[in-house]
Amino acid sequence: MVKAHGGCAGGARRDGQGTLAGYVSKGPAKEALAVVADHRENGTPFVEELRRLGVELEFRTLKVGDYIISDEVAVERKTLNDFVSSIIDRRLFEQARAMKDAYARPLLLIENGETVERGISKEAMRGALLSVILDIGVPALVGRDTRDAAETLVAVAKRVQRGPPDGLSIKDRRKPQTPDGEREYVVASLPFVESTLAKRLLAAFKSVEGVFTASEEDLQQVDKIGPKKAKRIREVVSGEYGKKP
Repeated sequence: MVKAHGGCAGGARRDGQGTLAGYVSKGPAKEALAVVADHRENGTPFVEELRRLGVELEFRTLKVGDYIISDEVAVERKTLNDFVSSIIDRRLFEQARAMKDAYARPLLLIENGETVERGISKEAMRGALLSVILDIGVPALVGRDTRDAAETLVAVAKRVQRGPPDGLSIKDRRKPQTPDGEREYVVASLPFVESTLAKRLLAAFKSVEGVFTASEEDLQQVDKIGPKKAKRIREVVSGEYGKKP
């Protein structure tokens, strides 16, 4: 049996270098993070850690991924033994491709800290992980244990839902290649709106002008647009430039 070591996220490392969760999660406390989780995750130690960290969870039956952070970010969580099993039965690669097809920013999150129960070499594990990252294009994060992995997911959720520090944008800034791409680009510049939601808004209101002139009530008829998002969009679209709120 192989005992896996190491991790790449959470708290401070022994060598004094900060880790991903430690860097991203800094800052003043804000409103609770909301995450959609697959119903099969309910009752797991990982979910209990998320609750301890103050995450508001909504359980649904998810066809792709285990945790949905936003319209664009989904996370497939695996314990080390599940990761190994999914390599052996090829499920890992099917799940990674499905996430890549469904979400703009998929992530694989692995909980380390277990003793591997099935025989597999470190080389095979490393090769499978590299295939997911380089061939399929799904980034991977590794937590030292359940708590560390949960803290990493929270760090990702803070980064996505609250925005990065220092005014850095997380939106895709590649130049659009088509008129529809330009329309999506303009709408995606609105607060709380990413490319998937921009497409949904344009489908509902038919044009950029239609989106920008829609009322709060009409905006809320679009899936994933609640009162908070609708109000903020209207404030940006109709607010007077140079006037402080």
